[in-house]
Amino acid sequence: MIEIIPSIDISNGKAVKRIRGIKGTGLILGDPVQVANKIYDEGYRKIHIIDLDAAEGIGDNENYIKEICKIGFKWIQVGGGIRNYEKANRILSNGSSALIFSTLPFTNSNLFKDIVNKIGKDKILISIDYDNRGNVLIKGWKEKALKVTEAIKKVNELDLLGTILTYIPNEGTSSGIDYNVREFSSMIKGMKEYAGGVASYDDVKYLESLGFNYVIVGMSFYLNRIRGARFD
Repeated sequence: MIEIIPSIDISNGKAVKRIRGIKGTGLILGDPVQVANKIYDEGYRKIHIIDLDAAEGIGDNENYIKEICKIGFKWIQVGGGIRNYEKANRILSNGSSALIFSTLPFTNSNLFKDIVNKIGKDKILISIDYDNRGNVLIKGWKEKALKVTEAIKKVNELDLLGTILTYIPNEGTSSGIDYNVREFSSMIKGMKEYAGGVASYDDVKYLESLGFNYVIVGMSFYLNRIRGARFD
């Protein structure tokens, strides 16, 4: 059965929810630790955290992530600006369950594989962030890397924990998922997660029908359109 994972994006010490990742758009939710505590109090036991500042190379919010790890979540997946073993190891040591990479696997495969070898395949997720033309975007969604199908093949060869498909055009819009994701879902080996535009329980059930294990929700969660039902 598919499970809903609420997301917390952090920038400048605040939990935010941007529209398509664009600064100054969307919601400012406040203290990320307080936001996480509320999510936990509502019964959710898994959380998805992205450090937006680290992803952009303009700072980091590791202290907030460390505090969230103390709350009691049984699963915490963290991404954003993880570009070396030292940072990867530090985030895991602070209590995270798994790390999310979206740029390094496609820009420096040797360095990425070195990190994988040191921390273990079972602690690594790759987020394939793609546009409506099937292009994978990296470096804060500023550069094109390769096609989704090519990226999935590369990830499959690594035999990691799982893959997140993130549909950038609908990210933060609460306007619905990419229903064409069915073209990619059957190609993925291992755990499958989806993010981007989830707007309704119909979206969630459709993703479940495609074999997705988890759906990451942000804007619709904070707008109370998908909240309170966990599908777990």
